[in-house]
Amino acid sequence: MNLDECLARACEQVPGLHQGALALLPEGLLIGGVGAGSSFEREPLVRSAARALQRSAHTAAAFVEHVFVSRHELVVIARGKRYPRLALALACSTEPNLAFVMTASRAALRELEATIDVRGLELT
Repeated sequence: MNLDECLARACEQVPGLHQGALALLPEGLLIGGVGAGSSFEREPLVRSAARALQRSAHTAAAFVEHVFVSRHELVVIARGKRYPRLALALACSTEPNLAFVMTASRAALRELEATIDVRGLELT
């Protein structure tokens, strides 16, 4: 199973999903995508994840999740807990409840971390 298929399976339960991206940090390298659009159209999600989750030498605690809400879209960006170099960025409609989207996003990231062969990605 390739990364796109793993990502699609993990994100099946995310309500209102338009598109998603799995990226390696800090490079901001797109390694998997789900939903409508091409990898070119997912690039803004990857760049947003890399910027939002960058570690600063001046902060004691790093954020592991960010949520951006606009009139038409909800964007969830999460850093992997088991593999902090993994970032999941999902763009969803604003119709579903935010708590449902966050819960499903966390579950998707946990499933991805359990499924992906990280040795091939040099995340150790």
